[in-house]
Amino acid sequence: MKVNLQISDEYVGKRLDTIIAELTDGLSRSQIQKLIKNGKVFIDGLKIQDSSRKVLKSCYVAMENEELENEYEIIPENIELDILFEDEFIVILNKPAGMVCHPAPGHKSGTLVNAIKYHFINSLSDISGKFRPGIVHRIDKDTSGLMLIAKTNEAHFAFSALFSSEKGKSMRRKYICFVFGVPFEKAGKIQTFIIRNPKNRQTYTVCETNGKTSTTLYEVEKSVYFTPTKGISRINCELLTGRTHQIRVHMQYIKHHIIGDQVYAKSKIEKTYPELIRSFARQALHAKELSFLHPFTKENLVFNSEIPEDMKLLNNLFKSS
Repeated sequence: MKVNLQISDEYVGKRLDTIIAELTDGLSRSQIQKLIKNGKVFIDGLKIQDSSRKVLKSCYVAMENEELENEYEIIPENIELDILFEDEFIVILNKPAGMVCHPAPGHKSGTLVNAIKYHFINSLSDISGKFRPGIVHRIDKDTSGLMLIAKTNEAHFAFSALFSSEKGKSMRRKYICFVFGVPFEKAGKIQTFIIRNPKNRQTYTVCETNGKTSTTLYEVEKSVYFTPTKGISRINCELLTGRTHQIRVHMQYIKHHIIGDQVYAKSKIEKTYPELIRSFARQALHAKELSFLHPFTKENLVFNSEIPEDMKLLNNLFKSS
């Protein structure tokens, strides 16, 4: 199997094996280094056999991996999808909380890719490889909301460029989340470096000196107190960059963890909070708006997604405040 990766400007200057590890799932660093050493990795068609080679410009990386090819096949599954929009280039849909975007070890079925492979058969881009057809961007398993799927390679390239460009111009991505506490600043910009957590490679953390520049705009829409010092807030966030776990990491950074976040939130929740909050089973984060200038039709498109039922219950807590 050949996996094709589009390497954008944000990765320039990083080691090749590091980049591949960040952009693929199910491969360890040692597996990636073995593939490079065995001549299975190419940058813009040129074979590279040095794992420490730094990428000097945006490019395309092709990786041949017969072992992964034989590991498992993607089975199309008739899973219902909430489709908001479709044309010859893209699909806009609502991903439910609990659904993984694409197959990986431990999640070989029931994923969004299994579903779109059934509903769109061969009408999906393939430049991100066998396990990510049509996937231009991702949202976490337990985050709900809007996603864009590319139906052609041309569309995939064009929308990848939109997602990696400076947000707020041709593309906007807005989220709503419910967090512990009430931020002192009612609106602001969180701008940090984000790196993979060296103590836990499955998570990310803020770093003062290096990493990917990450910017989130936020606005506190409403707050409610349960005691004079204990409360929660409903916050609107807009991504100006699109890093993995960005909003979750940034909310942790300003000490207002997202309710229900099993990874970044504090493990013990005081009994002063209602049972609904203490037992909320997933991060209360929803991708509510996606807007962009369509690169092919030149239409200005805006898509909105209503928060799901579990988050509506949290929202009801604000009605009496």
